[in-house]
This record gives sequence, structure tokens and C-alpha cells, in this order.
Amino acid sequence: MQADKPQPAHCHVAGCIAVANRKGAVLCEKHYTRHRRHGSTDKAVVVKPGLLSHSHGYTLTYAPEHPLRRDSSCRVYEHRRVYHAQHGDGPFNCHWCSTIVGWDDLHVDHLNDVKDDNAPSNLVASCATCNQKRGVGKMALTHRLKSNRRYTAHGKTMCLIEWARHLNLSRNALEYRLGAGWKLDDVFSPRKGRSGPPSSARSASVV
Repeated sequence: MQADKPQPAHCHVAGCIAVANRKGAVLCEKHYTRHRRHGSTDKAVVVKPGLLSHSHGYTLTYAPEHPLRRDSSCRVYEHRRVYHAQHGDGPFNCHWCSTIVGWDDLHVDHLNDVKDDNAPSNLVASCATCNQKRGVGKMALTHRLKSNRRYTAHGKTMCLIEWARHLNLSRNALEYRLGAGWKLDDVFSPRKGRSGPPSSARSASVV
């Protein structure tokens, strides 16, 4: 009768059911490697305390016990931590429209739009709708500032659309003036008589 083969020993770390292939230490490969690297079979803590800059410009702080920490993380956004410390659990009124919001749907806005300026006086509660509206406006401003077609006249520098709005003129009228070779101070001045291309209605009546 053939004797039963002995069962392989398991790693002696509590909760680990892996085979102890490091027989002398009675450890599995994973726990043996950990023990060699830092003297313990526990997983090494690699998260560094302190502030961390986020890729979108916000600051994250190490706060493993904070109620607002990110899922499966020991960090929380610094502006949310500061606002929570100042104002508590809520609910709050949106700074822009007074809608009631709680931490589940609250956005903390920076009044001066500087994402790492987390002074309490710079932080206000915002609902998702108002936060999104402010974001759209900021993106539009960024695109305008990056535009190569910016013109300076009368001490102001604006893109063509901004000048048209400022002067209550159409963009086509300003394009017409530029194409005609007007001086910039004249291009970006209020209407004086006919200063744009003929209207389609007038052209039709002439024909």
C-alpha cells in the first residue's frame, strides 16, 4: 500500500494560504521577500505624509482618518479639508445661487481661481451647476487669452469677439475695417457711418 504524500506546509503568516516554498523560514515567496527588504512580513507603507501636488493643480494632503478622504486612499483634497474644518458637516448654501448642498454633491470653489490658494476666506460652497458654469467661463477666457488674434487699441487688449461685444458691432464689421487697412485705433472705435460690408438686404434692393 502506497503511503500518502505529505501535504506542503503553508506560509505561517496569519491569513496567508500560500505554500511555504521558503521552508527554512516557513514563508511564501511574497512574505519572505518583504521580510528580507524591510524586516517585516507586513506590507510597507509607501505613502509619504504631507502635501502632494495634483496634476490638475489642486493640493492633496495626507489624512488617512479624515471622513472626506478619497476612496481607497489616505489623502483628501486640501481645499475640501480646510472648508470642512471651518464649516463642518453641512448642509450648506451654494455661494452663487443659494441651493442647498451637502458633502455628497458639494464643490468647493476658489474665489480667485488659484487652485492651491486654500485660505479659508478664498473658499466657498458651490453646487455642481454653478461650478460647471464657472468652469466654462474660465475655459473660454483661457482660449481667448491664448488666441493669436489679439489687438491693442485705446489702452485695451482684446480678441476680435471681445472688441465686437465691447463696441456693439459685428465681427464682420471689424474684419472689414481690418481688411481695408484701417489704423487699429480707428478699427476699434464706435461706428461712424457705414464701416462694414454692405448688408445682404441692401444688396438685394440695389439689384
